[in-house]
Parts: sequence; structure tokens; C-alpha cells
Amino acid sequence: MAVYRRGKIWWYEFVFMGRRIRESSFSRSKEIAIKAERERRRRLEEAANGLQPKRRPIQFEIAVAEWMEQQKASWSEAYAAIHSYNLKHLSPFFTSMFLQEIDTSEIGRYQSTRKYAGASNRTINMEVSTLRMIMGSFDLWAPIARKVKMLHEKADVGKALEQEEVSRVLEACRNSSQPCLYTVVVIFANTGLRNEELRTARWWQVDFSRAQFDVSKSKTPTGTSRIVQLNWMALEALRTWKAEWPKASSPDYIFPSQKLVYKGRGAATAGRMTPYATDLGKPIGSWKTAWKTAQKVAGVKCRIHDLRHYFITVLGETNAPEQAIKSLAGHVNPKMLERYSHPRSAAKRKAVDAVAEVISGQESKMGD
Repeated sequence: MAVYRRGKIWWYEFVFMGRRIRESSFSRSKEIAIKAERERRRRLEEAANGLQPKRRPIQFEIAVAEWMEQQKASWSEAYAAIHSYNLKHLSPFFTSMFLQEIDTSEIGRYQSTRKYAGASNRTINMEVSTLRMIMGSFDLWAPIARKVKMLHEKADVGKALEQEEVSRVLEACRNSSQPCLYTVVVIFANTGLRNEELRTARWWQVDFSRAQFDVSKSKTPTGTSRIVQLNWMALEALRTWKAEWPKASSPDYIFPSQKLVYKGRGAATAGRMTPYATDLGKPIGSWKTAWKTAQKVAGVKCRIHDLRHYFITVLGETNAPEQAIKSLAGHVNPKMLERYSHPRSAAKRKAVDAVAEVISGQESKMGD
């Protein structure tokens, strides 16, 4: 056993099953560091001797690699991207641990750490869900499942943008230093595609002659293999964007990975960025930063997913058949449909006024 101090914090270090364990006690007390080291070692020894799980201890990063390898054949690119993103936060926290060590206290500590870092409850829950799936594949989730408390999420954080807000957002995106942002937002607002459905889309999914977009694989079973009709705005946006990539072939990503840099005098002031290191075989990582800037310029606070909310809401207000909305959106759950297609105040006013007209008309007939 060895405990030592870094600055004012005590750390402990020991070797277990050929692996060096070196961790902080997060305490200024040497006694607590000694106790923390003993407890850590005890838990590892219990796991190794079958006093807790039956399986030999497996390092978190190894468990992740095995799990990803087992599942990748059945996952869509979008689904894999979601878990990969979640693991960017999970791995640094749990990487020094064996999977059998992760219990409710460790999960609670993770939730608190992420909360302190500013992550939303929804984001944290999604990350814990990824952890649940990993542990579940090794039969380690069931013993703690009932004690793990997921964080409270708002029932509906979506926002149906007003048309004037959409126009301001589009104008801000048109002037964005991110070349693809305007095209991206036009497509979102006119198709209702989810973020990952568009980010990982390839050119073969676009049929320009039929004005259709093939959602090969989606987040939900009902969204998979659906065909989304492209209106003239979405189609024109895609055609214009395609012209920027004359060498792109069907398997290439519509929005490929590339780096951007301000190049030339006055470029930064004008907001002009020059792309380089383009990889057509790799999708863009994110347009989150550019989107946040555009929101600020437009003076509209919303998520990029709210453009999907806007699209489905407009469909509902224009009296599109429910089945058509479900087909385009990929939903079949009535509650989800209601969530996205609730009418705005003007539509509600028109509906209640119609009731008054019917009632007053009946009264007039009775009076006659």
C-alpha cells in the first residue's frame, strides 16, 4: 500500500491482478486516503473471488470494447454515434474502474459530477442508459437496477417556433461562418429529420428525380426505412449543396468531416472560413457551435431539434392527415404525435370560434 500527497490532496496506489491502480481520495486527510485504498482493494478482491459477481473482474474500457463489438452489426450509424458520444463522458470517469465495482454510489457520483459540469438531466440520463446497456450485457445491472435513480426530465421541452423566428434563424444561418449550416437548417425545417439522421446521411439516400429522402436507419423502429418527400425548398438546398461537391459519390457523406480556418486578411471580421482536411468518407462531427452562434445572432433560444417540432406542428396546422404525419415523422405513438402537432393559439382560436358559429346558428333556427 502507498499513499502520497499531490498538492493538498492525498492519493493512493497499489497493484491488483497485474494492473496498477492509482487514484485520488479527493481528500486532504491521510487517514481517509488509507481507508479509501483499503475499501477499493477489498471490493476488487471480493469481485475476484466470486463473493460478488461470478465473472472475473473486467476493466471498464475492455467491457466497452466487447460490448461495442457485439452490438455494432445491429446498430445504425446514428445509434452508434449516440452511444459513442455518451462514452466520451462515461469513459474518463469510469476508465480506472472494473465493471463489477460500479454500483449505485458510483453512478450517483457520476450524475453529480456531470450535473456540476452543466449537463442537462436528459443528457445525463442518456449517458446512464448507455452505462446500463453495457452493464446489462455482462449481467451486472439487474442487482442494482431498482436502486439507481434517474434524474427528473421535463415532460415536454420542445418548442414550436413561430414563422418569424424561423426566418430570423435562417437569415443568421445564411451568414454563418459554417458553410453547411444554412443548408442543414433548411432541410431540418422542411423535412422533420432528426439530427443524427441528417448528420450521418449519405448521397445515395437522396433521390433528386423523385424528390425523396430515404431514411435508411433511424432512432426508432418506426422511423427506419421511411421515405420523406422533399418539398422544393429542401430539394433546392440539397441541389445547391451537391454542386459544392462535384467529386462526391453515392457512398460519401452529404456533410463530410472537414476543418475550418479563418484565412486571409479580414476573413475573421467578415466571418469567412476556409475548409481544409476534408474527408468525404467521414461525417461532420457536429454543427453545435455554429448553431449556438446563429441562435444568438437571431435572438431565438431553441434547440436544433425544435426545427423538427416546428415541421410537424405546421403539418398538423395545415390539416395534413394523421397517417401522413406519422409516415413523415416516423412516429406511431399517439402521445408523441400530440406532443409535436399541438396547434398554436391562432389555430385554437379558429377552432373555438367555429364552435360558437355552430351553436349560434342552431339557436337562430330554433328562434325562427
